[in-house]
Amino acid sequence: MVFFLISIFLLGCYAFSMNIQNHQPQLIEQEPLPGTEEEDPIQKSIQSLYKENSDLMGWIQIEGTNINYPVMYTKEVDYYLRRDFYKNDDQWGSIFVDPNNTLTPRDSNLIIYGHNMKDDRMFHDLVKYQEESFYQEHPKIIFYTLTTKEEYTIISVFLSKVYSVVDSVFKYYKFHNATSQEEYRTYIENIKAQSLYPIEETATFNEDLITLSTCEYSQKNGRMVVVAKKITKNQLK
Repeated sequence: MVFFLISIFLLGCYAFSMNIQNHQPQLIEQEPLPGTEEEDPIQKSIQSLYKENSDLMGWIQIEGTNINYPVMYTKEVDYYLRRDFYKNDDQWGSIFVDPNNTLTPRDSNLIIYGHNMKDDRMFHDLVKYQEESFYQEHPKIIFYTLTTKEEYTIISVFLSKVYSVVDSVFKYYKFHNATSQEEYRTYIENIKAQSLYPIEETATFNEDLITLSTCEYSQKNGRMVVVAKKITKNQLK
């Protein structure tokens, strides 16, 4: 029997106002010096930030949104729910990977959480994907790890909720790693069935996924969910 850590993030949503201060680092994008070997400037920034906080596991960017943040990971439940990159108390919190995920070896599906803030920060802009036209213009997600630059394409956008433990329904937040082709296929079928609009792109067994999740307020304990599959992975220097 597998026991999942219970996250406060799954138990309740909070839409904080903008009269708070959030401390998240900014990437420094600089052109390489003439005559030097080209190095990805974002990778360089990430590696520098990792020296400040080794909980940093990556960086996420989505064009056309304010989503451009470090992604944190720790096995301590909800540690970054109310802490910034520098581990200071902060209601904005940070973008973070589900503590039930395993990074080495990497799980099939990394679930990444972020608050839906009233001032459009953190994962608020995921709600833009409720409009099919926005998806069509911005179907890609860029995700950096410490050593790779990965591109993902969105395969499903849907609304869900956090259910009771006894509810016998599809719970997207319980799928972290496929132990069989059938388990993976069932997950894809479920997210496709719930998608707000048809998306031709799909995924097959052994293709890595990320699931982005934030609060959504049309229903109690509602969630806005975007699932994407990895399509490119470039090893960085």
